[in-house]
Amino acid sequence: MGVKLRRGFKAEAEAYACDFRKELGLRASQPMDMFLLARHLEVPVVSLRDLAQDLQPTVYKHLTTSATGEFSAVTLIRGCAKHIVYNNAHAPTRQQSDLAHELAHIILGHSPSELTKESGGRHYNKELEDEAACLSGVLLLPRAAAISVVASGKSVEQAASEFNISVKMMTMRLNQSGAKTIMSRSSSYR
Repeated sequence: MGVKLRRGFKAEAEAYACDFRKELGLRASQPMDMFLLARHLEVPVVSLRDLAQDLQPTVYKHLTTSATGEFSAVTLIRGCAKHIVYNNAHAPTRQQSDLAHELAHIILGHSPSELTKESGGRHYNKELEDEAACLSGVLLLPRAAAISVVASGKSVEQAASEFNISVKMMTMRLNQSGAKTIMSRSSSYR
């Protein structure tokens, strides 16, 4: 079953992606590095490697080797300051996706939640997470870029590499954006 987002949210996400590209001097169809977007938004980004001396060695090793799937990224808030901590042990494509997701929460002004419940489980607000997931995908590959990819005839793998995102993310965004349908309809009208 598809994600239910508030009316107009997808258009809002596309506007954010295009506006940020414009502010950074990029075309709507160009890749946008999430580390660059974080600097533009004045959100400091710190890797686990940068925090290694502040973590217990066993915790650092656990998060960056055997349990890399347990921690991707988190936004930490102290007063008005927001910082993103990400797992540098992940592939660069995953880091881009993780940063995009955390930046999406910040851009959308989502209220922070406690990291864990009293039971030890993670707090999870499905509506906020769905919004962040949608916006992060659009930040990585907005509709204009997806259409450009389909029009170029590049393979999904080649396009994913160009945008520094995973093949899975590229495939998902090409489908979600409707780029393939748009291009097939435009070519059938010629």
